[in-house]
Amino acid sequence: MAVMAFLDPPDATQRRKRYWIAAGSVLATTILMTMFLLESRWGYMKPDPVIIYAQSWKADRSRDDAIADVKATKAARETRLAEARAAIAGLSGQAKIDAQKQYDDYVKGGGFKRDLPYVAAEPSVQAIVRVPAPAEPPIE
Repeated sequence: MAVMAFLDPPDATQRRKRYWIAAGSVLATTILMTMFLLESRWGYMKPDPVIIYAQSWKADRSRDDAIADVKATKAARETRLAEARAAIAGLSGQAKIDAQKQYDDYVKGGGFKRDLPYVAAEPSVQAIVRVPAPAEPPIE
């Protein structure tokens, strides 16, 4: 019977194995939960990618159309900047100084180019939804 003693180990050996298994499972669970906590707080992924949108034109767009779009975009930007300058002119005191500094920083940083990157001279897409003309009220 001594040859097959490994099939019936003593109780102390079984308890020791169970303790090691229990300690390993508690350790693995603790490591896993700690990793989830750290990831949820600080993250491990790269920052979101920068998405750049590009204007799409018709295939038969002419050079004159492109020049007209550039002029329309420039006019829209100038209009927006003129409105801002007019609003600043209506202020006085420290508010005017602060607004002028903010305007100068905005223009210097090219913010108006990001806020209004493109304006079409004439729309290239036909409206899909048309609002019907209002019907005449019924005569009573």
